[in-house]
Amino acid sequence: MLAQAKTKKEYKKLKAEMLNSLDSDSKDEKSSTSSIKMLDLVDDTTA
Repeated sequence: MLAQAKTKKEYKKLKAEMLNSLDSDSKDEKSSTSSIKMLDLVDDTTA
């Protein structure tokens, strides 16, 4: 999904949408937090 983003702006928008869907799918805060940390790692490698 993130590979579709051609610009940083698009990438951030897609990332925000992913985070929102993760938050709504999971009521468990721990799993949400670990998912966010994983996305942060991905973000670091693509920057």
